[in-house]
Amino acid sequence: MSNGVLVQAQMLIDDEQYDKAYDMLQNAYDKLKEDAEYLEKIALLAKTIGKEEDAAKYWEELVAVNPNSLVGYSELLDIYINKNNYKYYLTRAKYKILNEKVTQSIDDYKKAISSTQEEDEIINARFLLAKAYEHTGKIQNAIDEYYRILESKDDMAIYYKLADLYAEHGDRFSAINVLEKGVKAFPEINELSEYLCALYIKESQYDNALKYARNDYSKIKAYLMKGDNDSALTILKGLDDLSNANYHALYAEYWFNKKDFDKCSEYIDKFNELSPQNPLVYQMKALVCDEKNDSYGYHYNMGKCYSYKQEYELALAEYLNAHRYDPSKSEAIKEVIKINEASGDKTSLMEFYEKLIRQEPDNPAALEGLGDVYADMYEFKDALGYYEKLAKTNTNNYEVYYKLGMCYEKLKNTASAKEAYEKYLAKAPLSPDSEKLKEKISKMSPSASFEPNNSEEGLIDKILKIFGK
Repeated sequence: MSNGVLVQAQMLIDDEQYDKAYDMLQNAYDKLKEDAEYLEKIALLAKTIGKEEDAAKYWEELVAVNPNSLVGYSELLDIYINKNNYKYYLTRAKYKILNEKVTQSIDDYKKAISSTQEEDEIINARFLLAKAYEHTGKIQNAIDEYYRILESKDDMAIYYKLADLYAEHGDRFSAINVLEKGVKAFPEINELSEYLCALYIKESQYDNALKYARNDYSKIKAYLMKGDNDSALTILKGLDDLSNANYHALYAEYWFNKKDFDKCSEYIDKFNELSPQNPLVYQMKALVCDEKNDSYGYHYNMGKCYSYKQEYELALAEYLNAHRYDPSKSEAIKEVIKINEASGDKTSLMEFYEKLIRQEPDNPAALEGLGDVYADMYEFKDALGYYEKLAKTNTNNYEVYYKLGMCYEKLKNTASAKEAYEKYLAKAPLSPDSEKLKEKISKMSPSASFEPNNSEEGLIDKILKIFGK
């Protein structure tokens, strides 16, 4: 629909029938008013035929539909410059933000605020100013602007935003203070009360947490943290919420408090089934291990916790601690390898690949990993030993024959390189690099055939033909 109308309108414009084109576009407004291309077209046409008020209306609608429209903001600047200072400065600020000049937008937002007496306009500009301050890292300035908004109008979202800013920067006292004001202003908003409850739990003020808790899970958590296990269990028994991961997590915490670590582990596993890769699962496992004086298990599980939080330096430290407590276990070694592979720490990689091979001599990842590290270091003779063992122990890994061929080639052992490359082609005949590899083999031995299915009998037939001439 939109393409047809726009094409017809453009044909009329090309024929300089601007009024007819404009009428056609206006008639399509109800159906196309959410279409950015349509709005830009009709706004430009309105400007062309001198309908400035219509043009302004369509440009405003365009930036509402497409907030990233540079042309929309640019045109509005020309319209507002001598007519509406508030809209001019607000638009100029947004234009600068689109051009990644957020710092420069701050002064324009301030000018917009001083250019109007309308409360709604002031609040809108203050909110955008606060966001700009946040973006530029001026958090206290942002906080000040949010408080100025509250002086004019209670807004649940602003209380929430202020609490977020305080909490993110470690000032829980101020976050709690602003949330208490928010709850007083909006007692019916459960989200504010629950947020306040969560902060009180973090501050170990469990009675205050219970005062503001609005749902059963928050109450159970506060009771468990307080040590009132019986009250927590009473609410838990009334839930019967088996499909909720949090239900099992709280039961695990209950049994942890009761020192029944087998039951606790059972519920941790149920929690893990419903919420896999949740850092809390491994934090809970770590605490159980700590209670059982299992130092390896504690550090290993804390490593997993940090890994799932993507805090890899902390994870690496925990895995290394686990390895020190029990060097005979391979799980921590494998996790150290994963992190070092991602970071590219080849020295540590070699150390832990070798440790893993001592425990699991045929481990394919370790054999290939060590081979790759030595190959990257141009130590092709050392790389060969690991690749050859990998080829014997993991016959499904056809890539290893390519790597073997490369190493033999670097070591000037053409016959062995050719043999390895041919094995690679035999196992991966459809490989994208097969044609280039065949060409390479032919240069190694021009008379050799590199078709993987040539038989011995076929070669003898060729020889007899030569001597038969």
